Amino acid sequence: MPLPSIATPKTVLASVIVALGLLGAMAWGAVTVLDYDDTIERAERDSRQAAALLDGHAQAVLEGGSAALVPIVSRIERDGLARWAESGLDDALAASGPNSLSILDASGRVVFGSAVTFDGDGFGGLSEGTETSRRRSTLVSAGLAGDERVILLIRRLYRADGSLDGAVLAGVPVAALTPVLNAFGDGLQRSAGLFRPDGTRLAGFGAEALGHLPPLVPGGEAVETDWRIGDAPPAQAGASILGLKRMRDLPVVSAVSVPRATVLAPWNMRLQRGLAVAMTGFLALLGLSWVGLTSLRREAAVRRDLTDSKARLEQRVEERTADLRAVNHKLIRALEEKERANQAKGRFLSAANHDLRQPFQALRLFHHLLMERLKEPRDRSIAEKMGEALDAGEKLLHALLEVATLDAGVVRPEIANVPVAAVLNDVACEFRTAAAEKGLRLRVMPCALSVRTDRAMLTRMLRDLVRNAVAFTPSGRVTLGCRRHGQWLRIEVWDTGSGIPSEQLDNIFEDFVQLGNPERDRRQGLGLGLAKVRRKAALLGHAVEVRSRFGIGSVFAVSAPVVIPERAPEPAVPEEGGEAPADAERLILVVEDDPVQRSGMLLLLESWGHRVMEAADGEAAVALVRDAEEKPDLIVTDFRLPGRLTGVQVVTRVGELLEQAVPGIILTGDTAPERIREAVATGCRLLHKPFTPDRLHGALAAVIAERSGARTMHRQTAA
Repeated sequence: MPLPSIATPKTVLASVIVALGLLGAMAWGAVTVLDYDDTIERAERDSRQAAALLDGHAQAVLEGGSAALVPIVSRIERDGLARWAESGLDDALAASGPNSLSILDASGRVVFGSAVTFDGDGFGGLSEGTETSRRRSTLVSAGLAGDERVILLIRRLYRADGSLDGAVLAGVPVAALTPVLNAFGDGLQRSAGLFRPDGTRLAGFGAEALGHLPPLVPGGEAVETDWRIGDAPPAQAGASILGLKRMRDLPVVSAVSVPRATVLAPWNMRLQRGLAVAMTGFLALLGLSWVGLTSLRREAAVRRDLTDSKARLEQRVEERTADLRAVNHKLIRALEEKERANQAKGRFLSAANHDLRQPFQALRLFHHLLMERLKEPRDRSIAEKMGEALDAGEKLLHALLEVATLDAGVVRPEIANVPVAAVLNDVACEFRTAAAEKGLRLRVMPCALSVRTDRAMLTRMLRDLVRNAVAFTPSGRVTLGCRRHGQWLRIEVWDTGSGIPSEQLDNIFEDFVQLGNPERDRRQGLGLGLAKVRRKAALLGHAVEVRSRFGIGSVFAVSAPVVIPERAPEPAVPEEGGEAPADAERLILVVEDDPVQRSGMLLLLESWGHRVMEAADGEAAVALVRDAEEKPDLIVTDFRLPGRLTGVQVVTRVGELLEQAVPGIILTGDTAPERIREAVATGCRLLHKPFTPDRLHGALAAVIAERSGARTMHRQTAA
């Protein structure tokens, strides 16, 4: 195969170099522009903040002098300057404070205080706003009080006829503001000062005047980014960034200025360094380009040597790939066979479980009816034996159902604060007789703590653990106790049984695993107890642990979070009046395709005093409700029905037909997780076959009670 020419790689490399150079230049230019804008913006923000801080400090100094003038002006204008001077002017102004006070008559002659020299044309030339506004405000000027440089706060005096009578002046020494001004300006880079709105300097800064300042309302602020001071010294002759803030109650503007050259000096330095870095990078790029071209020449020589090796390697890879493809094909077929086997097993177990429950359910219903009719002791004894056989079969089916329900994820724990002592006592009472029959001592250690858990599920978990402990302990004792570890409480079950081999500690939690029972004697259990404990613990977020010494005994522990026991709520007092009791006569729609079970259900419901409508499938049930004059109060239906409708869909269709929700009880022998989730999602109650008549009676009572409560709440809301 011919080798490609190196001219094309050279062209590509050159294009890459040019592109990188252009991109680098554009990026550097963009960064430089953004850095410039950011530098100016930061300087503007600093100038504005500095002017605001200077305004705050200067205002605190000047407002004291301005406030001292108000009572003096009021008293002088009330009595007149001449009469007030005669009444003891010196004594009245003796406590004037740290600022020098002077009083001038209408001609500008000093009546009291130090001699005052104004910068400009005197207080007669001070003006701002209208004459009326000047009478109510304090004017500001700069000057000398004796030999000291001061800021003059001026309040004019007027006679009763409105003519000028003089003025009262308070001189605030500029020296009092010098520390503040020095803090905000260094005289060369940043300067700070106080000015009148017309630009006349009062204190600080480097120029006698700023020129005409932009108009500012009292309390307003502004920033000028290109301000030029005409008579500034050479260091400040260029453009400056000027921050301005006007005082709210005095015509004084605080100004902080910094030359743009000073602001941009760091940026210029970064610009120069950036140029140096860019040139260095460009030279480095050229060097890398030369290295790349050299590498291309070497690569061309290496390619010629690698071509033959590549061909040989490709041939070997193809051979190995063909071998791997064959192996993968075998593995895929094996996995597919395994998946089909698992699916077939699941379908078989689900169908077998469902089909087994159907005859068990019919037997249970007819056994209940038979027991109510038998009177002879001998006959009842035979029926009781039949009931024991039914119980044994149902126990296995219920264990399988519980495992399937936990795996389906439809169990919702009811978490609450549970006193551990009550749970331990309940479990101990249940097994105390069985332990005594084997000569075992069943002991419960006291525990005053409570845990955060589902009481029913925790009780079932401990019941399975204690059942195993009693069953596999030939002599000695079984102990229930607790140990606290921080925020967790370990609820432990100790026994003095034969123990568990260390290699089997993990296997005992698997489904249908029983140690020492190879013949599967059902009297020793089903091998699902610990499997259910593990599933429930995972659902509650609890930990399950086991320790054992073979031949000595074992200890199983369930860890749950500790809580402070809460005060039990007072029992609610039932309201008088309301709906009919749960055992009152109801019209019930029964939908069941099995005629034997349907007959047993009709007899059972009628024996409880209810009236029954029956249908063999979903379409017939909907048609029956549509044509009936009286509508059913609730529906009892099998989940699997012949035809297009399931039991869940029957409840939904009847509710739509009657334009109101109709409560329902779904009967099913299907333990597939997806079937359980679908039935629970409808909001109907779910009963798994086979169930006892007592469970059906309890479910009917609960549904009727829930419907009665909903109606009562509806009436209260409407009222």
